[in-house]
Amino acid sequence: MMEAKIKLTKTMLDKSIIDANKSVQQFLVEELEHSFDELDAGDKMPVPSLYEDDTPTTVTFYKAKTRGDKRISIKNLRKFAEEGDTVKLRSEVVMIEDCIFDVRVIVYKEDDDQQGETVAA
Repeated sequence: MMEAKIKLTKTMLDKSIIDANKSVQQFLVEELEHSFDELDAGDKMPVPSLYEDDTPTTVTFYKAKTRGDKRISIKNLRKFAEEGDTVKLRSEVVMIEDCIFDVRVIVYKEDDDQQGETVAA
């Protein structure tokens, strides 16, 4: 299973504009079976998603109107993340009541990655 990873900057959080890096573009193709190539400038592809605590959100894959830059936005990201955090997108189909969510949004500090992985000799 492929995951997309984005290290958040202040601008990304302030403007809610996140450039779709290689991992995001690959995630869209491999996990969601879509591509930015399907989108014209200004087109958006919203995907129902969930934060780790099951709070519903929307991850929108889109191309900027002017130059057609590949981008994503994650609804309410500022409530869950701060500058320097890493966001991971994982393909995970979850059904809550009659709604289906396709992506899990995980926010963490990069240091959390290493915690618990070292074993004392």
